[in-house]
Amino acid sequence: MSDQEPSRLAPPPRVVGEDEDARLAEFGYDQKLDRSVGKIASFAIGFSTISATTAVFTGFGAGYLNAGSPFIWTLFLAIPVFLLWTLIAADLAAKIPLAGYAYQWTSRLNGSSYGWFTGSAALVGWVSGMTSLGYIFAGYLGSVLGWQLTQPKQILIAIFVVTTCVLINAYRVRLATFINNIGVALELVVTVGVTLVVAVVAFVVPGNSQPLSSLFDGTSAGDGPYLLAWLAASLGPFFGLVGVEAVADVAEETKGARRVIPRTMFYAFATSCVIEFLMYLVYVLAIKDASTLTDSAAPIEEIITQQVGPVASRIVVAIALTNILVCLLANVLVGTRLLYSLSRDNMMPFSRALRRVSPARKTPATAVLSLGAVSVLMLLSALVNEQAFNYFLGIATLAFFTTYLLQTVGLLIAAKRGRIPEPERGTFDLGRARTPVLVMSLIVFGVVEAALLFLPAFAGNGFVLAGILGLAVVWWLVVLRGRLRQGQAGPRYAQDHPDETVAVNV
Repeated sequence: MSDQEPSRLAPPPRVVGEDEDARLAEFGYDQKLDRSVGKIASFAIGFSTISATTAVFTGFGAGYLNAGSPFIWTLFLAIPVFLLWTLIAADLAAKIPLAGYAYQWTSRLNGSSYGWFTGSAALVGWVSGMTSLGYIFAGYLGSVLGWQLTQPKQILIAIFVVTTCVLINAYRVRLATFINNIGVALELVVTVGVTLVVAVVAFVVPGNSQPLSSLFDGTSAGDGPYLLAWLAASLGPFFGLVGVEAVADVAEETKGARRVIPRTMFYAFATSCVIEFLMYLVYVLAIKDASTLTDSAAPIEEIITQQVGPVASRIVVAIALTNILVCLLANVLVGTRLLYSLSRDNMMPFSRALRRVSPARKTPATAVLSLGAVSVLMLLSALVNEQAFNYFLGIATLAFFTTYLLQTVGLLIAAKRGRIPEPERGTFDLGRARTPVLVMSLIVFGVVEAALLFLPAFAGNGFVLAGILGLAVVWWLVVLRGRLRQGQAGPRYAQDHPDETVAVNV
């Protein structure tokens, strides 16, 4: 396949039946994964990948210590940014419902080489995100159990947790989504319910809460301008909404994907925004003694302890841990679908092994295990360099915004050249709003990307990401470019080499 003919890779703009397997065949692929994800499970995957509880437990401490109570308003910087991305992602998910959206969309509209780099950036984001979540989970687990964790012990627990989530995903997607659904139910009912209880206790008992005026009275931990500290505090809220498009990565396992996925994206996004703001607001106002948060590894637990006591606090945090766990589980699920999608088109090293799908379990087990192994190696790197973990969270956010920026540039070019597929009846479509939305998104994503690169609080993340993506450049120069020229990789590879993509028992 020539890398210069992306317009031929989108199927003809005609209405097809509801059969998603037939639609998949139009893209040149056989249905091998287990199409068992319904509307509720699709919403649950999107909601748990964002995970409001994980976002608040992860970002609260750094946000509050950097900028004080007003840091919660940075969420309203993140919401319009991710609304733009949700609109774009929903538009494309309805037209190109394929696993590994970050690679597939741009590969088919802009060429395989461009798709390789957008896919590589997203892959870095997913593996960095799941590694961060494993480490965060281990820290809170130690706190709940009363353990004094050294960094090596926390890393070993994180490795165990990541490995468990990897094995669940490798076994069967139905098990992963079943556990995920339970976790989401707990988050919606129990965690939010406890937040409301804390609100009642804090606001009804005199002297138990901060005044509303504290939400507009910020303090900076450093000597620099407060505005920079406030902007740096936005990392938590921004990281907290990353992954709103995650359900697009399981399009080949979703029933009625073209109609279901755009809707569940919007539902998951809206629900997460409301819950995140509610939790940030309640826990900021519920702080009785701010001095105790300075050295606390688990500030939310400390705040709950101040309001309802240590026993109730530990129970709440234990339940919240299930939310972080299913967030990690969902991250593994969607990240491995991207790796599988790249390998199916022979874009990766060891693609033959990575694209294997078990006909019995219908999971790309080798891809799942391989991504888990990379995450474990990243965790082990923190044993050698204790500062390594400090980069994981920042790199994840930076990598995703790099993906969003590259996708937006590619889609603008594709829209100008008339390569965006026509919508099918009853599916989401931006229509005439597409170009204005893409132009606005390009500006906004560019500003966020610049902030993540150049704000002092994020120093070093750009160099680390550039080094990792440099490996993708080397692979493209040395191997992949030749494969593409010879037709040995790219979106038509699976169709042209059916014998090499037959499911293999693993």
